[in-house]
Amino acid sequence: MDCLTQYAAQNRLQFQVTHFANAVLLLDSYKANYDLIFMDIKLPLMTGMEAAERLRRIDRSVTLVFVTNMAQYAIEGYAVEAFDYILKPINYHAFNLKLKRILAHVGSKSEDRFVIRAEGETIGLHLREIRYVEVEGHYLNWHTRDKVYRSLGPLKSMDQQLPESYCAISRWYVVNMQYVRSVVGDDVLMEGAKLRIGRSYKQKFLRAYAEFMVGGV
Repeated sequence: MDCLTQYAAQNRLQFQVTHFANAVLLLDSYKANYDLIFMDIKLPLMTGMEAAERLRRIDRSVTLVFVTNMAQYAIEGYAVEAFDYILKPINYHAFNLKLKRILAHVGSKSEDRFVIRAEGETIGLHLREIRYVEVEGHYLNWHTRDKVYRSLGPLKSMDQQLPESYCAISRWYVVNMQYVRSVVGDDVLMEGAKLRIGRSYKQKFLRAYAEFMVGGV
């Protein structure tokens, strides 16, 4: 914490930091809206590696950095997609160099996150994980590989905020063209879904999809 405070002061930054006494408290209250997690290997109740394995089942995208005095665990960290590790005792000069690289990585990823309010929680969905968005009454269903998140709001406003790799195919659907397998007649075949194209949307979608396929997007 002292190193973070010093780094923030020297670089005129502000960090919002939450401290958890153990990994169980983190996991039990976890919301996928953290940018960066520092995790010790040696923790009460469960090890940092065990906690990281559970964390990855909840959030595959958050940047994870291990803090440890056991360098041998650094290699194991790749199994849970740890971005880096910091050895204890922490030397501020080494920490400063590490954190610059870590924050550059976090910054590049934060632009790929879309924040929604679902089931009473604020959730950061990574754009590459969203396959398509579906209208259901006054709600939006955000379809990912593992789960469907439900939020309140109009599709039109969300469509305008999503990047160009997303395209509306009707009043009811916006698709991530990365997951479109083919277009057959008036249907878009997605991974695990077949969605109908609205008549007035078809020409624009086919043009956008053609450009996407040749790298125009």
